[in-house]
Amino acid sequence: MSLIDELKTSVRVSELAAEYSEVRQRGRLRVCRCLCGQNSDRNPSFTLYDQDNHFHCYACGRHGSVIDLVMLTEGLDVKAACQHLRECYLLGRASADAPRVVARPTVTPTSHAPMRSDVAAMLRETVACYALNLANTPEIRQQLHQRGLADGTIAKLQIGYANGNLARHLHERGQPLSLAAQIGLLTQRGELLRDRIVFPVLDAEDQPLFLIGRATTPRQQPKYLGLPDGLVHKRPMMGGHPVHGIVLVEGAVDFAALVQWGVTAEWLCIALLGTAHARVVAHLAARQRGFPVVIALDQDKAGKEAALKTALALREVGMSSCVVIDADRQAYHHAGSVPASDQVRAELALVNEIAKQGFARWVHWHNHTKDCGDLLMQTDGAVLFHQALV
Repeated sequence: MSLIDELKTSVRVSELAAEYSEVRQRGRLRVCRCLCGQNSDRNPSFTLYDQDNHFHCYACGRHGSVIDLVMLTEGLDVKAACQHLRECYLLGRASADAPRVVARPTVTPTSHAPMRSDVAAMLRETVACYALNLANTPEIRQQLHQRGLADGTIAKLQIGYANGNLARHLHERGQPLSLAAQIGLLTQRGELLRDRIVFPVLDAEDQPLFLIGRATTPRQQPKYLGLPDGLVHKRPMMGGHPVHGIVLVEGAVDFAALVQWGVTAEWLCIALLGTAHARVVAHLAARQRGFPVVIALDQDKAGKEAALKTALALREVGMSSCVVIDADRQAYHHAGSVPASDQVRAELALVNEIAKQGFARWVHWHNHTKDCGDLLMQTDGAVLFHQALV
């Protein structure tokens, strides 16, 4: 059996898609949001056919095997996609005839080639434009203040706002609009991140590597929208110093909360931003193996499912971890006066499994607190979060 045939039959498309987005059951099929990075896709359109192990997206029209899925999400060619799948899912299996289960990653994740200098310059100019927009848009800045973000945090993280003037700004500064289109900043419909608060993913020198836009109104979908993979690559936010260990959170606002609370002074903080958990685990196993990991993902079913999956993967590569569980939320569910929904029952079952596996770290965050972003809006949020670090 060739490597391509082995990958197409051994790696399940629904398992792979779950590394990039929440997969939901819809009748006999599984679906997730469009993974091309260019569609708002209000209703999950990316359909996963486990029977013959392929996908088809009714939003963008793309379809194919697990290899095509990696090419789409990681921006790789066929050869690199096969190598990525082989390293993450096939290494360690006895033979091609072994049970076809997805193995946990045990190797360093695929590294991206250095960013082209003209692309880096374009991202810097874009971030500067968006930062200026935010400074001149008090109503959007007020949204961030209401979320609990201080001006110092906004400046440190170079947070901005896309108001639709990017093409003019770039043209006035001699930046080629054709390159902006190739990166995905500009599309046929206009500015990709228009009317969104923009969080840059920064490197160790505070240079932008990637941009992700957060919705400013509930009607905007998806809530977070990143640039398409291609000349730039989707990646998590990362910053801080692992004096005591590592903290994993989900979103950009969660990461901003950790920065504002000073957690990054003694902890390496990582916001997954919807990136593949498997690659983050592999990165930590290769570079931070000796440090404990505090997994503080969202306190809902999807967050607990991802947290358990991550904790188990970390255990398999020899790293210790704990999963933050809000005891108040669990007490609220157990004390409910109406029968629990299927969603709540599934969440409670996940909590029981997390506790059974010895991962649970119980905190008291009040029953309506979902994540660090919610804690940021509470006056005692920093104190409550530090319960998880004790």
